[in-house]
Amino acid sequence: MAQYQTIDEVMNAVYEYISGPPGGQDWERDREIYHPRALITRTRIVDGLPVAFTFSFDEFVEATIPLLEGRSFHEIEIGRKTDVFGQIAHVFSSYEARETPDHPEIQFRGVNMVHLWNDGRGEDGQANGRWWIMSIIWDNEREGLDLPAEWLAQ
Repeated sequence: MAQYQTIDEVMNAVYEYISGPPGGQDWERDREIYHPRALITRTRIVDGLPVAFTFSFDEFVEATIPLLEGRSFHEIEIGRKTDVFGQIAHVFSSYEARETPDHPEIQFRGVNMVHLWNDGRGEDGQANGRWWIMSIIWDNEREGLDLPAEWLAQ
């Protein structure tokens, strides 16, 4: 069976590859889950205004390495809602960030909104291909913005 034939495989990889001890992110394996033309968007509030920073995969890695330098960082999925229609899927994936997977303190929580596409081409040529992330955008909780309860259930 080819890798990333299920949305679960892709979503588990999202969290596995970004997590680790200082310098422990697996960028080469992370690249495998993103379509070569994927867009990765990090959102923030800057000076009280919403800002979106959109990257290619390589740009994202270049911008993220300094943010995680010297930090142990683990992003852990805490809830997911998935909708699929034909060859496309939309996943709301809630997460929490911790220094280690079992650290008692949550650094922050948020939601990844992930758009996926199934290329329909399996190793056997049948329409059972692999899933690719076409775009991902996320935002974190902050004062006045809490994750909805229904997004905290698996």
